[in-house]
Amino acid sequence: MGAVVTAKGREIIAGRMRGSSPSQAEPLNVAWGQNPAGLTAAVTDVGLFKEASESRVAGTSSVVTTTTPNDTYQVVATVTSGSTQSIAEVALSDSASKPTAVDAVQTSSTVIGSNSATSLIVANGANFSVNQYIQVRTEVLKITAISTNTLTVTRAQNGSTAISTIALNDVVTGGNIPGVSNVTNGSLYFHAEHGAQNLSSGDQVSYTLAVKHT
Repeated sequence: MGAVVTAKGREIIAGRMRGSSPSQAEPLNVAWGQNPAGLTAAVTDVGLFKEASESRVAGTSSVVTTTTPNDTYQVVATVTSGSTQSIAEVALSDSASKPTAVDAVQTSSTVIGSNSATSLIVANGANFSVNQYIQVRTEVLKITAISTNTLTVTRAQNGSTAISTIALNDVVTGGNIPGVSNVTNGSLYFHAEHGAQNLSSGDQVSYTLAVKHT
């Protein structure tokens, strides 16, 4: 299992150390997702692979001891499934709401078939804006231009690696890299994938998410 504090999460930690100047909300909001391609979380991530439809849940946070006194930030939360689905990833965010920029790739079964193509068609280009960062599978891209529903992108941003194929209906999620906050609700602190949990409506998963600072 991969579990990481994202690059943006490191910035969140630093912001929390400074208190109210600048204002940094606590990253205790739990989001879960479906991760249909069985991808591995990476420090470069700015969004979940495919966030599920349920609302994010504000967890209960504490500082606990793992090795040395008070070296671990911990969040406990229970999420309830609203449908029959498979859940295979979890994340912590400083926002209780989902990112404003979320959409799906359109047009053909293989939309981008190389790791150097720079044109990406989505269902609704109005969901995005120029200079935003987006995540598709494990790759972070930067939008440099928008023409209706066609996004012109710069590949392999935030230290990520360009993927060879972006396919029809792949989720496109806006997010923030360090130093950037132009996607509302788009700052991801922690991201982990886990074994698939096949759930029915009303089933619950209780998470204890602990990040040790060394």
